[in-house]
Amino acid sequence: MKLTKIVTIGLFGLVAFLTGCASVSRQATNIYPEPKTDKGLVYFYREKKFIGCAISYNVKEGDKIVGAIANGTYFFLFADPGKHTYTASTEASSARTLDIEAGKTYYVEAGIDMGIMAGRPALKIANEAEAKSVLPNCTYATK
Repeated sequence: MKLTKIVTIGLFGLVAFLTGCASVSRQATNIYPEPKTDKGLVYFYREKKFIGCAISYNVKEGDKIVGAIANGTYFFLFADPGKHTYTASTEASSARTLDIEAGKTYYVEAGIDMGIMAGRPALKIANEAEAKSVLPNCTYATK
């Protein structure tokens, strides 16, 4: 009985640690910029859902954190033309590579899949119609 209690407390501690890894600052006003003529625009968004709602994570390009995503949030970035690989990690990792063109807009759904100890990030390329139906229900977030 005592061992079960220790394991349970340890699991809750681990989940709390893993879910607290990304700090997200929700903004009062949503911003939807247009792409620049010399750069591409990339939106990362996470639809608000009950499953995985306590989990947030950072999105990186290489070793640089480009944003943080939480339940019901989005962020965007401008990227130079060319190939860019974005990754996200909790207990597992997800990665997506985009071939950015100047003046174009790209959408990445930053979801959560089931994991063993915590939810796993799931970066998926989204189409414009799908993304534009979800983005108005999300809050703009900065890291």
